[in-house]
Amino acid sequence: MPSSCKRWVQRCGIHRTNDIYSARGLQWIQDGNDAFNFPLFNILCASVSCSMVTHELTFYLAAAVLVVLTVESCIKLLNRNTFGITLMVYVTVFAWYFVDPFLNPEEYDYLPPFSLGQSYGQVLLFLIGFRVFTPAITRWIVRRPSFAIFDTRLTPREILVATGAIWLLLFLVGIYRMNGDVISAVLPLDGRGGETMWGRGAVSSSAMGFLISFGGYLFNAATAFLGALIFFQRGTAWRLLAGAMFAITLPSFFFAGTRSHFLVAVLPFIITYLFYGRHPLIVRFTVLAVAFVCLDQGFRFVTVFRSTGFREVLAAENPYELVDENVRTTGLNMIQELCFVNAYLDSGDTSPAYGARYLNELLNFVPRAIWPSKPLIGIDYAKWRGFESDEGELGVSTTISAGMIGGGVLNFGKILGPVAAGILMALWTGLLIRWWEQRKSLLRLMLFMLGVGLTFNLGRDITLLVLWPVIFAYCFVRLTELWATNRFSQLPRGATVVPARVSPVFAGRLSQ
Repeated sequence: MPSSCKRWVQRCGIHRTNDIYSARGLQWIQDGNDAFNFPLFNILCASVSCSMVTHELTFYLAAAVLVVLTVESCIKLLNRNTFGITLMVYVTVFAWYFVDPFLNPEEYDYLPPFSLGQSYGQVLLFLIGFRVFTPAITRWIVRRPSFAIFDTRLTPREILVATGAIWLLLFLVGIYRMNGDVISAVLPLDGRGGETMWGRGAVSSSAMGFLISFGGYLFNAATAFLGALIFFQRGTAWRLLAGAMFAITLPSFFFAGTRSHFLVAVLPFIITYLFYGRHPLIVRFTVLAVAFVCLDQGFRFVTVFRSTGFREVLAAENPYELVDENVRTTGLNMIQELCFVNAYLDSGDTSPAYGARYLNELLNFVPRAIWPSKPLIGIDYAKWRGFESDEGELGVSTTISAGMIGGGVLNFGKILGPVAAGILMALWTGLLIRWWEQRKSLLRLMLFMLGVGLTFNLGRDITLLVLWPVIFAYCFVRLTELWATNRFSQLPRGATVVPARVSPVFAGRLSQ
């Protein structure tokens, strides 16, 4: 508690004037020394600033609106309305902004009540903005003419061969970068402390750094495609081939310690199974529940050992003895970061960027070799949060995500910022609905599955660093469609074909 309170005092807009520190509801009079008087500080933290999220009216308002909108999306799914795809955004909001205060309640004891109330008010603004703008934005996106060739006459097997060829090429390049060490490439047991197939420096000014990033994102997308394509292969041998390539790759993402990349690879597989699996619906939901538990336990394992490596724990007779049973799921604390973002603005150390931060994210694809002065994304915020370090390449010991709503606040302020973030998520949802309505093209269906898998990661930050896999996958799809156009020059535009004989359940419910 004392260190948490002290960090809040130091970081959250608390100014010193004649030895008096104030943070709206929290005040402390220094006892004449520069050091903190910890006994007094404990009392003040416990008596003044301990306010859980359940004490805030805006928490209940935001939760009520989220429940209503979620129920609305579920009803639309049952009525075969594609607008029900908005459900994935509401699940994302719930996971990143409502779960962590109950998993780690002690982390919120030191936050001033006004800050939590203000932050949940911004969550409420985000939900309202998203719901208001999504219908119009979706109609605009879906009705735009498409010049794609949906009937490529490519079979699921041919698409698998093309995807597998890209996967194999990148896999061989990754092994080459690991000096031919296949085992270390597939099982990077040293975690973040060791080398990985697509690891590189945080800041690279060479063209090679750009190519390594490109290869890593494309490899991530190819793996996700392989997982989804398993369910569309007509022959057992092809299904086994797709499953083998997919299974070989997953450990490299898991042991590398980056949970977001692992989710990009595995979520399209899980979602495609839920939609197109041939088992009874109750079995699919049971498998989904088991997968959720496995992901939760696996991520606890990764969180504990990704910095030190996994060799010791895998060599142990009972690995669970090395894992503290009190270790909880961490990293979902975007409501906490939203409190810090608001305090960052209040401190006067920064001001709303009026879209400049989003522009920096958009231009992030420009290689540093071409643009040496390219801005470093989010480093100023990480330094303000107290993670400045001379040891790291970026000048910080770690980078901090502000969250999808926090990013909007940093760009457009406390009122317009959450609405701006809601508009961006509405644009993303409209694009996914467009791909879903083009799902009779298996390539477009794969884009949709990959996009849905990426949506959860957008809750941590609306950034191209999250979206690169689907952007590269879209380029692959468009090139494949153009190739099909040259192959079948008489093909009518906009024609559609069912990709494979599957038994979708949810797919029919989402059709208009």
